[in-house]
Amino acid sequence: MQSVVPGSAAHALARQACRDIEQALSPGGDAHESVHAARKAIRRLRALLALLERTDLALGDADAMLRRLGDGLSGLRDAHVAVETAALLAARAPTAPWPYVIGRLQARRDAWLRRALAGDPAFGRRRDRVRRVGALLDAQPWAAITLSQVRAGLARSANRVRKAERRAHRHPEPERLHRWRRKVRRLRMQVEAMPHLDAHLLKVPHVRGGGGEAKALHQLSTQLGWQQDLRMLRNLVRVMPGVTDRRQLLAQIDQARSRPVA
Repeated sequence: MQSVVPGSAAHALARQACRDIEQALSPGGDAHESVHAARKAIRRLRALLALLERTDLALGDADAMLRRLGDGLSGLRDAHVAVETAALLAARAPTAPWPYVIGRLQARRDAWLRRALAGDPAFGRRRDRVRRVGALLDAQPWAAITLSQVRAGLARSANRVRKAERRAHRHPEPERLHRWRRKVRRLRMQVEAMPHLDAHLLKVPHVRGGGGEAKALHQLSTQLGWQQDLRMLRNLVRVMPGVTDRRQLLAQIDQARSRPVA
């Protein structure tokens, strides 16, 4: 089996993620899908940096910039997800009074996008920030990373998922469920990166309910994300003015929350 130099491989992954973020935020294409792609690449890069948090790399500034960048895009993405979730439920219940709600949600989403682009035309400032992150990362001593550090980082991440899961089961408030979902998603991204960093790792740390494997972690993350999307939509529908048959829509959302994602 060909040996892997973990530092060089990690640096290559980081560089690719920076390119993916910048490309997603470049002009052209559907703006909402571009924001989604950028946020995925940001999470993927932050997951990699978290894996290396106890190495000789100074990653705090780059990670903070990425966190702010992702947070700044979250409102845009959430507004679009609300439209997508409502449309999915509308397709399942064609006679339900969803069209009015979807129209209001689309107007809300488009207003978010207009404000974002007015403050940052063509996302130019955000792309500049990504390039600064790339420069910070390029300056790090990637060659100092060891295989044991990478494996220890994965074990820490798996342990955090186990703790978050226990807390979410004991007290299933939305914030604890959301925290569990974020940690599951981060671990899944780290597991997906491991073949590039450690060709000899045959088994990743066990995670109850997720099996520790990328596919199972992805399924768990998707289910937790679906629950979050439904909660967000329910909150919007509950307070939206002018909604007819609000009880019917809320009942459909609650029913969807009781079932696994399709």
